[in-house]
Amino acid sequence: MQIPFFSLYEKVQLILTNKIEEFHYYGYDALTEQDLWKYCVDKVWRKQDVQNLRLHELTSGIFGTTASEVLNYVQISDFKRNELNLKLSEEELQGLFHPLKE
Repeated sequence: MQIPFFSLYEKVQLILTNKIEEFHYYGYDALTEQDLWKYCVDKVWRKQDVQNLRLHELTSGIFGTTASEVLNYVQISDFKRNELNLKLSEEELQGLFHPLKE
């Protein structure tokens, strides 16, 4: 997975690690630093020029993020990515949209 804005990512990697350790402490073991970074780039700073953000703005965005926000983002991203690869037959599609009535 390619990390967007890698030079900024390197600057705040210790902060990302700290936040992910917090998530893991609360039982969100599946989340990674890359997931948190991608969420912040795509959602927290989406209307800003990420390249020109100051260190305190990056830090604030990371520390202000909750595990449930990142988890929802990751799940939806995975669902969208898998949805494009999902190949169902016409019969399977009909079964999904018109289930058999008992």
